[in-house]
Order: sequence, then C-alpha cells, then structure tokens
Amino acid sequence: MHATIIARNATRSMRIIALPLATPSKPVHGRPTEHLTYYHFVTPPDTTHTITWTKRIVAKASDIWAGFGKAPEGNWKRRSFLYGERLIDRLEFEELALKSLDPSLGPRLANIVHPSGTEKVANTVVPLTYPPSVCTSPLPHLRTVVEKRTPRHRKGAIFWLAISPLTAPFAIIPIIPNFPFFFCIWRAWSHYRAYKASHYLEGFLKQGAIVPQTSPELDAIYAKYAPKPLAAPKPEPGTETETHPPPSEHASQPDAADAAAEDAPRLLLEKEAVPELEKLLDLPEDSTFAADVYRALEQARLRLEGGQKKA
Repeated sequence: MHATIIARNATRSMRIIALPLATPSKPVHGRPTEHLTYYHFVTPPDTTHTITWTKRIVAKASDIWAGFGKAPEGNWKRRSFLYGERLIDRLEFEELALKSLDPSLGPRLANIVHPSGTEKVANTVVPLTYPPSVCTSPLPHLRTVVEKRTPRHRKGAIFWLAISPLTAPFAIIPIIPNFPFFFCIWRAWSHYRAYKASHYLEGFLKQGAIVPQTSPELDAIYAKYAPKPLAAPKPEPGTETETHPPPSEHASQPDAADAAAEDAPRLLLEKEAVPELEKLLDLPEDSTFAADVYRALEQARLRLEGGQKKA
C-alpha cells in the first residue's frame, strides 16, 4: 500500500509530509505570500538502544509530568498539569513540528555531502510529500521556514538558558517545585531541539536533497475533509428582501465585501481528518502527531481570524 510507502523507507531514511492548513494569503505591500503548513517528519525507529544522559533526563521529566496529569482533580499537581498543557497549546506549531525531528534518526549529511563539499550523492534524497490539489510545491515555503526559524530558535535557546539562574530564589518555596526554573530550562531545550532540526534541514536544502513528491492519498483526505462553506442566511418569509428585492444600479456587480471574503485565506482541513491521516502515515502508538496537528489547526484558525500569520 502507498500508506506504508509514505510511512517507511529504507534504513536511515527520512520523509517529510507537508500538510497545508490554509489557503495562501495574498501579498501585501510587497510582502511575500504567506502559507500555513504543518510539516511532519517520518524517521526510522531508534534501533541502537543507546540510552544517553539526555534521554534519561527527558524520559524522567516526561514520567513526572505524566504523573501530574494523573493526580486527582483539584490537586496542585493536576492544576499545574492543566496550566502547563495550556502553555504548550500556545507554542507555535512550527516549533512543535521542528522539535519533533530527531536528526540522529535521519540520514547523515556526511552521507549526502561529498568531503570536498561540492558534490552530492545522487541517489540520496529526502522526499517531501504533499497534496497537489491544495498547494503547489511546498519546497520554497519549507526553505523560508528554515531560514527564519534557525536564527530565531538559536536566540530563543540562549535567552531562556541565560535567564534561568534568575529563577533560583523560587527554590526556597517549600513543597512546590521551582516551576519557573523548570519552565526556563524546558523552553531552552525546546528551542534548542527546534534549532538543531532547522539547521539539519538547512543542510539538506542547500544540497538540493529534499525532493517534492505528490500524494493522491493525501489529496483524497483533503477532498473528504474540506471545511464546508458557510451558507448564506435565508431571508424570513414575507420580508421585502424575499418578495421584492429593491433594484440597484450595481446589482450586476459583486459586492466588495463578499469578494474580499472569498479571497481571504481559509482553512483547508477539518479536525476529523486527523485519525485518517494517522492511519495513512502508519504512526507508532507513542506519536504526538495527532495532538500536534490538532494544535496546528486551532492555531491556524485563530491566526486567520486575527489576521496574523507566522512562517
């Protein structure tokens, strides 16, 4: 099946799945067209079974945080967990997507770039799969994302790490952990992960190793779960609008507001599509794909309503 082709490839291979969230906006005052696209990175499972100190810390922190979520309602641990989840919901989905990529599981740049730095191994590529019916090649947009995100996450990691010592006084509060310190460290770690992933992708883009690839299966899901257009309100029976609409010299011309509404960016996918996308991509049980895409769709909706978009 094509689903397994999307989800798996040869050893140490990687695939990128581009999921456009909204139609592109129009250029404004010379600014380039903006896109809202979630990128999912498919990498082979870790078969080395090597447990580093970083993995131990992350696993321990994840277990503690999961324990907070299982605490009784009203308990300070449970309240802290719910508040923390709301903070995660506010993280830009672009950052969430990037930090989910572990470069150690993908192909190494050394296997693609010739030692001289001038040649590329011709048969080593990273497919960039996308639905062609709702977007053109996402490669230019991915390049823009990487160019903007690499310095942003580098600065973010340095900033949060630098201010973490300022949270030391909170450690004197008994019983309650020093949440401000852990938050700073977590934000620094998140930015660092996103920076490493963005820098990793930058190397592939420079070598031309990321190749767009259309997917009819993704197209079918987008067609099935496309948001339905809002129906125009019907006039009440007996009203003047229904029985005798007033003549207008501009009746044949489209209403400017309606035309602007039609041209405005709109969502391309409903949340009900996420389980089918999971099935298509054949994701492992511990994948955060569903939660991340739900967050991305909600953020896309809020950005469209607020007129704010981020690369």
